[in-house]
Amino acid sequence: MVDDGSQDDTRQVALRYPATLLVLPHNQGPSAARNYGVAHAKGEFLFFIDADVALGKDALARGRELIAAPGIDAVVGSYDDEPAVRTLVSQFKNLAHHYFHQRSRPDATTLFGACSLMRRALFVAVGGFDERRRLLEDVELGYRLTARGARIRLEPKLQIKHLKHWTLALLVKTDVTRRAMPWVVLWLDHRHLPKDLNFDAGQRLAAGLALSMGPLALAAIFNPRLLLALLLVLAAAAWVNRGLYRLFWRRGGIKLMVAGFFLQQFYYLYSVAGVIMGLAVHYLDSVGPAPEKRPD
Repeated sequence: MVDDGSQDDTRQVALRYPATLLVLPHNQGPSAARNYGVAHAKGEFLFFIDADVALGKDALARGRELIAAPGIDAVVGSYDDEPAVRTLVSQFKNLAHHYFHQRSRPDATTLFGACSLMRRALFVAVGGFDERRRLLEDVELGYRLTARGARIRLEPKLQIKHLKHWTLALLVKTDVTRRAMPWVVLWLDHRHLPKDLNFDAGQRLAAGLALSMGPLALAAIFNPRLLLALLLVLAAAAWVNRGLYRLFWRRGGIKLMVAGFFLQQFYYLYSVAGVIMGLAVHYLDSVGPAPEKRPD
């Protein structure tokens, strides 16, 4: 376990268990902390988990079995469908993550830092995590692995429990500034646009439907004939993610299903805004300040 310059009682908690505790003098970010842990590890395989998750039943044994299979270079898992925090926003976020990982294709292109396994030799060969990155460092490493020809398997049955307490403000801030915007930079740097998880064709359609709801609702106020069109868009949005909303129903009843539907539409709206802001920032960075003219 690596204590990355924590300021709480992490060390005291860690010392209660038979684990090797490594302490960094100050916070250096997840990439540096993980690389530091790998440098002190001795196993043939590496299993990365975050501090705010709990391993599911038999996760270690199952992970070891999967990564040892021929042709598998790395494995990623997902959150389970029983979030530790039961607030509406926390259930929405964690269950949505669970849903999209469970339905995704088995051949992944990114890693999931909270639950990832890989062969140590491969990790060392690609240079480990990029310590210049504090955001999406696991996704970036996944891109480098797949570019090298490595096979990353997404295993739905390898699950962890997320212990994070999400608020609406934290959700928007994280998804915009720590997901959408830096992800745009990765797309442009690697020329790689994901087509799985919540980036597949259905999710792009769902994002388009969400973007059309507001203007249609506003227009329907002045033109009631457009109310039918709005209802059709709402029905289409519900149909595209019907599996997700059924999951909300099973785990939280009608309250979570209705709240989850509107939170999912809100997610599309602010995520698209984050992508636009990411494109703008990338463009401004690429243009840069004009060179100063030298005096004659």
